[in-house]
Amino acid sequence: MTWFYTQMVQWHVLLAWCSVSLFFVRGLLFQFGSPRLQAVAKDARLLVLVFGVNACLLVTGLSLWGAIGYHPVRNWWLGAKLVALVGYLICGHWAMSQARLHVLGYLTALALLALAMDLSINRQFLPG
Repeated sequence: MTWFYTQMVQWHVLLAWCSVSLFFVRGLLFQFGSPRLQAVAKDARLLVLVFGVNACLLVTGLSLWGAIGYHPVRNWWLGAKLVALVGYLICGHWAMSQARLHVLGYLTALALLALAMDLSINRQFLPG
């Protein structure tokens, strides 16, 4: 392991929870908020924060991937996690990119995000 591994894992976990929280709250504001709260969910400053958190999350994830040496083909859980994250990005973008929230895209994105987080923590599909 490299010297920064422990701190990088802690930052990655913190950024992941921030990203999940921001996505969840923005979806709730779209779905249940008044037009004023929906405008807050689409505010450019909030979108910059979301982009910044996700960019830092990507950098820490790639750094950890390089430091540990996992491979998506040899370590099936990492491959499945990456596929789930790509699906999350696509569904999340579809859910939040229009003037209104697409509930199906939002719920699918949350399910894929839960799968990716479960694979990160347990490294298996079903706890056993």
